[in-house]
Amino acid sequence: MANSFPTIETLERPIGASFFLICSFQNEDNYFELKSITEKKFSKTVYESNDLPKWELDEVERLVGIPGKNTRILSFLRRVHREELVQIKKECVEIQNQIRKTDPLFRLIPGYLTSHNVIIAQSKDDFHRTYLFAGVYAEIVYIFHGGSFSVLETAPKFFKSKEALYFFNNLRQSYEYNKFKD
Repeated sequence: MANSFPTIETLERPIGASFFLICSFQNEDNYFELKSITEKKFSKTVYESNDLPKWELDEVERLVGIPGKNTRILSFLRRVHREELVQIKKECVEIQNQIRKTDPLFRLIPGYLTSHNVIIAQSKDDFHRTYLFAGVYAEIVYIFHGGSFSVLETAPKFFKSKEALYFFNNLRQSYEYNKFKD
């Protein structure tokens, strides 16, 4: 027996994660409205993607809707704790419903990035999602392995694009560089 003394287990809150929003939209004006709303509600935008490949709906969503023609990602200065994902998703649903009055195809997907993975919040159950509470599910889309993010097979098609992977790998580099700074 290597060590006959039991170790004491402790629980520690991890450092804050990098918070981002994926936005699928038709109308550019709605995108700028989103930026204004979210910078007031969450914090200043630090990174903003160029136009990315169009967000693709999953099989169930395709029965009731279509995606917007544009997709972009906003990353925020404020770090979030992982347990905040439920409240953030609720706030994003409110923002989404407000903007859908003028852009019915508007979609907002919040998530966070850590050193190890990228997680998004979803509102529908599926075999690869973990229920958190209040109707919110967490879905891992990337894991960090071998010096880069690797997309999971179950991730939405959007995350399999080289453009999305490039954005998240660069966001991770920034996160790693800044994670212990105030």
